[in-house]
Amino acid sequence: MSPTGSGAMGSGYGRHSAAQHAGLRAAGGMLDRALEAVPVPADGHAFRVADLGCASGTNAMEPMTRTVAGVRARRPGTPVWVTHTDIPANDFGALFATLSGPSSYTRTPDVFGCAQARSFYEPLFPPGELHLAWCSIAVHWLSRVPLPIDGHVYSSRASGAARTGLRRQSAEDWAAFLGHRATELASGGQLVVVGGAATDDGLSGAEGLFDLAVDELNDLVARGALTRGQLAVMTVPTWNRTTAEFVEPVVSGPFRDRFRLEEREFVVLDDPMWVRYDADGDLDAYASEVTASFMAAFGPSLFAGPAAVGPDVAQRFTDGLTARVRNQPEHGVARWRIQLLRATRL
Repeated sequence: MSPTGSGAMGSGYGRHSAAQHAGLRAAGGMLDRALEAVPVPADGHAFRVADLGCASGTNAMEPMTRTVAGVRARRPGTPVWVTHTDIPANDFGALFATLSGPSSYTRTPDVFGCAQARSFYEPLFPPGELHLAWCSIAVHWLSRVPLPIDGHVYSSRASGAARTGLRRQSAEDWAAFLGHRATELASGGQLVVVGGAATDDGLSGAEGLFDLAVDELNDLVARGALTRGQLAVMTVPTWNRTTAEFVEPVVSGPFRDRFRLEEREFVVLDDPMWVRYDADGDLDAYASEVTASFMAAFGPSLFAGPAAVGPDVAQRFTDGLTARVRNQPEHGVARWRIQLLRATRL
């Protein structure tokens, strides 16, 4: 979630986000319970929703459709207003295409969708404006990277000062996120977060894939396609928080008087691409899909960030990573950890 574009999703993210979609499916019951608990406005006033970190909007259609149904089940005819937010570098053209598509929740009468191009680490709405704040697979993106990660591009492989800086930045960003939502949510409003997470050892479940990516980047340096200086500033600006890092600010930290934590659940997801490969044995399709998913989510951070490399280098990396996944398919598996949270604004 950086104003420079790091953390923006790449072209085709909506087509290559099966793991992210699996994560939000796991939160369906939690969202339903939030909709049962939240006060629904009377007298024709709109129920206001924030979809925080929307990307192309593909993965927002199901939860927003669910939200409209939940609100209307309690108070028929209530207008619903959804604001999708993401950083300015996001592909808002893809978002608006999704919103106008045949499966959009906006096809329902008196349901409205709009967008705002700002980071969710900033204020986004007037005080007390929101009834529901929904955020799915986005809060692991950091607002900035304090230090490059020596010898790697992924935060769980960081050590020393870089690791300390990333953890501190993550804590500051999470506090900013919670603080702004505490201001923007009305009393009784619901916050539902599906967050990219880590086990207590700091691992996210995708380390093997990122190791393959770094091997390929180092090979590009050896072949002269990248400079060592370019590689040194390549970083995926994320930090997958542990359960304690997610929960402590709400339960015993500065937000204990502003939110009540209602539910939390830690989930380890299966890799849907590996499941398909295990069933059909199509190694070429598996390797291509893994690489396409990686590039859609992380390619902009690596190749459109400070390193500023050309599309030819990105294509060579894509080809090389595909070959590496084909040669070591088990290393391409990403069994992501996610943290589900539901909190009530006091």
